[in-house]
Amino acid sequence: MTLLTLCQSIQSTPFSTAVRESTWGFPVLAALHVLALAWFGGTLVLRGETAAQLGAWRWTDGALLLGTGALLFCIEPVKCYESVSFRVKMGLLLLAAVTPRRRALALLLWAAVVFAARGIAFY
Repeated sequence: MTLLTLCQSIQSTPFSTAVRESTWGFPVLAALHVLALAWFGGTLVLRGETAAQLGAWRWTDGALLLGTGALLFCIEPVKCYESVSFRVKMGLLLLAAVTPRRRALALLLWAAVVFAARGIAFY
C-alpha cells in the first residue's frame, strides 16, 4: 500500500466524510488546534513558573495540539499528501522536537510552523 493509497483510505472513512461535510466540524477542530497552539506557545514564553509546572502544561497542551492536528489531517489527508506546505510543516515540527530547548530558537521554529501551516490552505 502506498502512502497516497493510505491517505485515500483515511479520507474515505465515515468520520472523515462526516466531519468534512458538516457545517461546524472543520471550523471547530481548526479553532481548537489554534487554541492549543496558543496555549503551547504561551508555555514557551512564561518565565515565572517552575519547570515542573511548565512541563505538565507543555505535555497537556502538546497532546491537545497533536490530537487536534491528527484529526484535522484525517479530514483532508489527500490534500495534505499533495501539499508542499504540509511537508514543510512536518519537517519543522520534527526539527522543533529534536532541537535543544532554547527559548528563542523554539519560538522561531514554532512561528515557522504556523507560517507553513497557513500555506496548507492556499498552496
